[in-house]
Amino acid sequence: MADGSGEHPSTCYSKVVDLWAETGTVRAEHHHDWSGATRDARWKMISTTKNPFSADNDYSYLRLRDKATSAELFRRPVPALTHIWISPDSKYLVGISDVMLWNPYQLVVFSKSDDRLLERNMVGVNWPGVSQSVTNSINWYKEPVPQMTIVEDGTTATLSIEDPRGVLRQFQFPAVH
Repeated sequence: MADGSGEHPSTCYSKVVDLWAETGTVRAEHHHDWSGATRDARWKMISTTKNPFSADNDYSYLRLRDKATSAELFRRPVPALTHIWISPDSKYLVGISDVMLWNPYQLVVFSKSDDRLLERNMVGVNWPGVSQSVTNSINWYKEPVPQMTIVEDGTTATLSIEDPRGVLRQFQFPAVH
């Protein structure tokens, strides 16, 4: 059975995914389409700029809405994400991914005001318990839902994400004030 990309689904990531997370005040929604229908656009990105944040990306987005008014606070092109999390104070939106295939970043952090604060390619991290397939996926965070926290210290924020063995791995980025 083919997925339209000419590749067998057991060897090629080809999912269409919709995720959401919310706090009391905001709702985040993520959509990505890694099906054969978007293959050419994704190939163009990964074989040239490797920039999933550009306006050319019409196959994957992250949207943040105000829950009280339903107003869209932002909608941004992003890499394929497999889990999203909003900090309890609703200041930060974190997206993580186990998708490697044509996906140059597996970690992104945005502020509520639409600033991209961090992006990270997790392929090749050398932590105990991390595993990856040849091309499709990397298991770098505890599944299905890792523990996550953000602690601000002056101008720096530190994001902690639980790895497959339960160790909190830290990532720093500019704090939002």
